[in-house]
Amino acid sequence: MKERLKVLKTYKQFIGGEFPRSESGRTYVLLDPRQRPIANVCLSSRKDFREAVVRARAAFDGWSARSASL
Repeated sequence: MKERLKVLKTYKQFIGGEFPRSESGRTYVLLDPRQRPIANVCLSSRKDFREAVVRARAAFDGWSARSASL
């Protein structure tokens, strides 16, 4: 039986309740302390950061008025 090819998971950003790809489309490999690859992570751009800030500010009034318990 052939050995399966190991493919690292690619994690996306979480902005406004969604998981969009980064505007640049670039990723980097996240390494553990022994320098072994763990996952691929989106490399966010300034545009991605601005979008996250805009969405967070728009959602602030809604979530800041809620209690910490569910």
